[in-house]
Amino acid sequence: MEFSLIPDQAIGEAHTRNDDGLGFDTYSRILASAATNTRGPFTIGVFGEWGTGKTSLMRLIERRLADDPNVVTVWFNAWRYEQEEHPIIPLVGTIVQALEKHKGFAANFGAAGKRLVRSLRAIAYGFSAKSKVKVPGFAEVEASFVAKDMIERDERLTPDPLLDRSLYFGAFNSLDKTKLKDTLRVVVLIDDLDRCFPDQAIRLLESIKLVLAQPGFIFVLGVARKVIEGYLQHRYTEEYGIADFKGELYLDKIVQLPFHIPPSTGRMGAFCKLLLADQPMTVAAELDPVLPVVAQALGGNPRALIRFVNNILIDYAISQDLTGFVEPGGIPIRFFAVTRCLEHRWPEVFDALTTSDEVAKAVKTWTPDSYAAHAAGTGPAATVATQLLSDPELRLLLKGVHGHEWLTDPVLRGASVSFLFAQQRLSQLDTSEVSVKYDAFVSYESENRREAIQIVEGLSQAGLRIFFDQHISPGADWQETLSSALRSSSVLLFCVGPRTGESQWQTQELDLAIDRAEALIIPVLLAGADLSTAPDFVRRRNGVDMRDGVSVQGVTRLIQAIESRRRRPTS
Repeated sequence: MEFSLIPDQAIGEAHTRNDDGLGFDTYSRILASAATNTRGPFTIGVFGEWGTGKTSLMRLIERRLADDPNVVTVWFNAWRYEQEEHPIIPLVGTIVQALEKHKGFAANFGAAGKRLVRSLRAIAYGFSAKSKVKVPGFAEVEASFVAKDMIERDERLTPDPLLDRSLYFGAFNSLDKTKLKDTLRVVVLIDDLDRCFPDQAIRLLESIKLVLAQPGFIFVLGVARKVIEGYLQHRYTEEYGIADFKGELYLDKIVQLPFHIPPSTGRMGAFCKLLLADQPMTVAAELDPVLPVVAQALGGNPRALIRFVNNILIDYAISQDLTGFVEPGGIPIRFFAVTRCLEHRWPEVFDALTTSDEVAKAVKTWTPDSYAAHAAGTGPAATVATQLLSDPELRLLLKGVHGHEWLTDPVLRGASVSFLFAQQRLSQLDTSEVSVKYDAFVSYESENRREAIQIVEGLSQAGLRIFFDQHISPGADWQETLSSALRSSSVLLFCVGPRTGESQWQTQELDLAIDRAEALIIPVLLAGADLSTAPDFVRRRNGVDMRDGVSVQGVTRLIQAIESRRRRPTS
């Protein structure tokens, strides 16, 4: 079978596609217009997690600005230069190179443009000289003389030693005095900032703020802001003992326009069709119905989907060449898609369905209104029911056409699983890590399980994704699982029952949520709730009263609170 793998390259890079497939056209047009119409200095932050398309969006912005004679666009990949002692040096060098190569530079930028280039060269030289000088004193003064001399060769150098020791004073002074025409822009797009070590990324940001905050300069930063914020939070806590330092405030002081890449889940249909455009018609026809569902299961992350498709293409090609699995016709690629998706995203459901044909046969007959009843039981079937109850993506996968076929056909299901195990093709490492986001984490004491399931059912019917303890696989580190789930949850619903104060598990969950300090904690009062035994933190919070039973009104209040929280950007 002839097929082509899909490179993980942004738009326009390495001769790849020119269509993003993610609906970024409008965003790029608006942001490009903002860059050209804003005087500057100004910084736009393109925020998004790894693999969500930051580079593609920035390439589209660059493309829209390319033909404007009054705009010089500069593309800088920060990660390539992270070993530099002063990352400002390659950045300034890249800006100078772009200015000199711009076709309208001489005509549009004129004398001011030449002064700008000389000033930037001097600053880069000055930083470079400083990095090479090991002994303070005369050498530093000499570097300062050279820097100023590069700016204005006929300028008489001051004999004031204090002024001379102000490293690169002349270069900075000249740069500050360089005034570009109001219509001219230098738009610097800095990509892969979050791939650098955080301390180096912050060093570059500080250099930009110090040196390049000049009229006419617009910066567009592509970054997963949590990488920077998390590092700053850790550093200030560990090194300086400032426990309440808010890392998010750092980027807010640098970035005047934060643009969070919207979730791609609603736009993945077009992206899936784009990925399948170059594949054989038979393969594309099989994957077309199931791939958008897989995309949602992978969190709408374009990079994760590309890696997933590449894996199943290889799986299918190998299986077609090898014998002894299924004859005739081999294993359809759609079975590999469902098998791999389950194994990656829902491993406990995968285990339950692939080790028991009876469970798979039963799940095929379940209807949505029966999930809660099955979840109240025990064993593998309850595990599957719990996930179906709480996770809309799993319902889409298993209750779709291909998922139903996967459950119905034990021969092909077993063959796809056996092949992947025999070829050692099943591995979490084969697909990029995708952080599963939960809308809410439900914490409850075991005797309140029935009420918890009722709450989860109501929330799930509203399309929310919920985590509760049935998701913990046998043998898993429960503390790490809970900690990870809480980090990925916007809201903690802390159910208060008669014995909540005695529950060590609930206390652990609450402590983890309090330590994280980001999740909204909502007490839910169940029948027989004894607030006097609840933790003090819970007693101080306004809760939802369901002591007379789980009600539609109570669940509606929870849905409203969770949806209000989920609308906040997280990247």
